[in-house]
Amino acid sequence: MGTYVFGAGGHAKVVLSTLLVAGCAVEGLFDDDPRKLGTEVLGVRVLGTVDDALRMAPARGVLGVGSNRSRRNLAARLPGWEWIPVVHPRAYVDRSAVVGPGTVVFAGAVVQPEARLGAHVIVNTGANVDHDCLVEDYAHLAPGLNLAGSVCVGEGALVGVGASVFPGVRIGAWSVVGAGAAVIRDIPAGTTVAGVPARAIAAGAGSDLHSSDSRFR
Repeated sequence: MGTYVFGAGGHAKVVLSTLLVAGCAVEGLFDDDPRKLGTEVLGVRVLGTVDDALRMAPARGVLGVGSNRSRRNLAARLPGWEWIPVVHPRAYVDRSAVVGPGTVVFAGAVVQPEARLGAHVIVNTGANVDHDCLVEDYAHLAPGLNLAGSVCVGEGALVGVGASVFPGVRIGAWSVVGAGAAVIRDIPAGTTVAGVPARAIAAGAGSDLHSSDSRFR
């Protein structure tokens, strides 16, 4: 059975590349930007919009969309679809780790023993997830970050490029950790932090940074 990718932007390109190098057959892409209809990404054709996908029988898919809220909204719009996890052959995922439906683990990433990744999580290029971490649904771990042991990343949170999170820290749902930050204490939900050590720069703004649903990213 072939797989479909939702999205045709930059993030979808990496998802698609990961699927192809892992030997998965990709039937086509869906994207709500009408300008992309009939175009190709890495040789795979954009077949139509999400509404077009709704008119076909549910199939296997992956959400190739960088916006955390957009992934959540798309998953809700597409009941019955089988969301498959995708792991790049050059990533390391320990056999005791759990990778949830629709989660993608890109090249160079490391997921250590007993780590648990929820649904539609992005573990981006070269990200390191140490033992016993919990990463909840729709979170995004950006390239080159480091989660020490027993970190919890809440639903929809974004941990930025090259950030480091100390052992046992909890990052609240829909919060944002800036690039290069060093997180040494818990972060409340919906808070944006940055710096070394990380400090709050906005409360309640984190969810806004994930709210653009007008175009796939």
